[in-house]
Amino acid sequence: MKKSNNYSKFVATAATATLVATAVVPAASAQEMKFTDVGDRYADAVNYLVENNITQGLTETKFGTQSNIKRVDVAVLIAKATLTEDEITNAPASTFGDVPARATKYVSALKAKGIINGKTAASFGSDLSITRGEAAIMLSKAYEIEGDTANVKFGDVGTRYKDAVAALVDNKITTGKTDSSFGTALSITRGELAIFLHRLETLDATPAPEPEYKVDSVEAISGTQVQVKFTEAVNSATLFANGKMGEFKKDVFTMSPVGSAEKTGAVSGMLSEDGKTLTVTTGNVVKGDYTVVINQLMTKDDKVIEKFSKVVTIAADTTAPKVLTTEKVNSTQYVVKFSEPMQTLGSITYKDENGKTLNNVETVFNEGDSEVLFKLPASIEAGKSVKVQMVAAKDMSGNLISPNPTELTLTKGKKDGQAPTVNSIEQISAKQFTVTFSEELVGNPAVTIGGKEATKVEVNPENPLEYVVTTESDLTTAQTVVVDSYSDLSGETGTKYSKVVTFSQDNEAPAVTSTNVVADSNDLKQYVEFTFNKDVNIDTAQVTVQGKYVKNYITTSIGQLDAKSLAYKEEGNKKVVRVALKDLLNGKDFEGAAYDLTYSLEDVKSDANIALKEKTGELKFTRVADGTPVNTRVVAVKTALKNEEDNNQVIVTFDQAVEGSTAVNKANYSINGASIDNVTLLPVAKNKTQQAVLHLTPGSNDFNGERAMTIQNVKALGSTQTMAAWNGTINLNENIAPTVKSAKLTDTKEITLTFSEAVTSGTEIDFEILIDGKSLATPLKVNAVVGEEANQAVITLGKKDSAFTTEQINKGITLKPVDTMDIKDISGNMLSVPANITITK
Repeated sequence: MKKSNNYSKFVATAATATLVATAVVPAASAQEMKFTDVGDRYADAVNYLVENNITQGLTETKFGTQSNIKRVDVAVLIAKATLTEDEITNAPASTFGDVPARATKYVSALKAKGIINGKTAASFGSDLSITRGEAAIMLSKAYEIEGDTANVKFGDVGTRYKDAVAALVDNKITTGKTDSSFGTALSITRGELAIFLHRLETLDATPAPEPEYKVDSVEAISGTQVQVKFTEAVNSATLFANGKMGEFKKDVFTMSPVGSAEKTGAVSGMLSEDGKTLTVTTGNVVKGDYTVVINQLMTKDDKVIEKFSKVVTIAADTTAPKVLTTEKVNSTQYVVKFSEPMQTLGSITYKDENGKTLNNVETVFNEGDSEVLFKLPASIEAGKSVKVQMVAAKDMSGNLISPNPTELTLTKGKKDGQAPTVNSIEQISAKQFTVTFSEELVGNPAVTIGGKEATKVEVNPENPLEYVVTTESDLTTAQTVVVDSYSDLSGETGTKYSKVVTFSQDNEAPAVTSTNVVADSNDLKQYVEFTFNKDVNIDTAQVTVQGKYVKNYITTSIGQLDAKSLAYKEEGNKKVVRVALKDLLNGKDFEGAAYDLTYSLEDVKSDANIALKEKTGELKFTRVADGTPVNTRVVAVKTALKNEEDNNQVIVTFDQAVEGSTAVNKANYSINGASIDNVTLLPVAKNKTQQAVLHLTPGSNDFNGERAMTIQNVKALGSTQTMAAWNGTINLNENIAPTVKSAKLTDTKEITLTFSEAVTSGTEIDFEILIDGKSLATPLKVNAVVGEEANQAVITLGKKDSAFTTEQINKGITLKPVDTMDIKDISGNMLSVPANITITK
């Protein structure tokens, strides 16, 4: 166990800190203290805190020993006690929106040091009373004390609090409420906190330990984000493949699901500026237990960071995302940042100040982004505003944004008074040249070459001032280039630019710069990839190989194999081409064999139709078997609608065939205000969709209207991936069926039925009349006619039917419902007749 070496500054810096800042009295010496509510148990602790001007009483005679204390007041106290002035002053602002101004910098400093967390990403819970468990976490982190969790015998200490409680127990700060209870969920009192602080401050000083280089904490901050905090700044070169961000180096960070936990998918990372916080983003929404291993890392000053290996529990993300900030980038662009990565922005509408809907606002957003860029159109005048409304935006876990809808107002700024200009035009290949501008533009400019419109104009992602222009024909002679229709970010329009540019024919032959055998991350096949020094044309290109291979110590020669076509590895990149090994080796493909081949490339040419410089080269590799791609299709909900013919059914349509066991599990569906009895699955439709029919419990839904619905944990047929939670709404009718309250013989040829509610009835036959529970020789079937009283219906025997006889009445008359019965309530619920209806006199 250890104790912080900065704890002694408590006395020097906490003179103005108070346990509760509501009512205070002047500081006094211990001899003058007259708190009538301080018993012997608290006397030493209270005297110590008062003598050192750390805290005072609630009144001249009351310390408030049994009063609760707010989370924010404890935070202020701990920050002043354990942090330096620089740490407090220079801490980055927290995202909490409920911290009073007097406490903002202290709460921010504790958050930056990892000593506190909020109730949510946006709320610290400042005015809530702090619990003993929460106080234990804050104090153990602030004073850097540790303990052995095996010594914690309390039955009310969960995983979250165990380390902190162990630290307090082992350092003799507390022994708990009882032998078996720590009182984790109970509010801590001012008296108890005073005792804890006094004992922490008077622990025997120990020599400052050597700095520890380790992982301080691992916790989820959203459905697809896990935050790792280190005790020291990490050298990013030991963390990432590119040394900066994104993909991790091999075996540096792994997060493996335990049991039925969701798979993480691809993971990537971003390190904070101070190097102490790593935010890991997962490809899939994660929940459950994960074995997290962090290894082979170094600090910025080349110290080894201790290996971290621990099972971390990730709770399901139920926190609604929020808009954190709306930042103006320039006069026409705004960046809106969210509290976490977003799955969708939902339905967005834009309206000008007159309420007219706009359709030309550009939105830059991809699933998984934590921000969106809005670009206002040129048609909006400077100083005018656009109202943006986002409805049903969701985070990666499917949580709806709060509030829903969220509204923003974006105001277009004034023009900057400086129009953009064309700075230069430079040829970069046979069919491409660049146009560089003096400043960034809104959208792409219009470019023509020799009177012909350019095939493509796109901004260089690495230089926003530069646009790459692609032509249909080779650039070989002097031609007039015209650049027009371009505006800067403030809305200033540049003048039309025209210049005669002398282009030269590209006579340099392309060359192979590298040859590699790699596995494709999607189809898991092995490919030979050829990388060239410039764009190449492979419309008719082919590759052949010949040579030898060694397997089981036997060398076998290979004559020239049949030529195979080449393909570009990815769209938009004409420098990398490839062919699958399975195709290239055609009949000579043996797993584990070591190949020593010579390749020959034919008809590979530059865009200027210049043939390849060197057509042949060496190709050596050991054949690894192609992998079988895992089915990772994710099912989506197309629609969830009530059955218009039956209020007891909801029909869910999935976009593809689904795994039956997941689709018929009623636990995977929930509808507010209704319960689900069971789910049946219909056959796959011709359009490849599949429907699940939710059978609602009759009588479980007692109102008409819209209510929230959730569908989750359903898998596509054969897939390993579970769908993200679908959260939507559905409009249902109540499903409480009407019943017969009474059935009376009101005439020898008439029966009157009274119902539990208003009903309607058509002309179809509703009942068969039975005598003594039996059908008549000629079955007597009748229709119930609803009268002016909508909750009553009359059955009248026809003219050809005899009236009921005394014998029949004495034997008993009953009504048996028939299949054509059409008595319904106004919501469409069919009359419920669980047993034959007995007629009374």
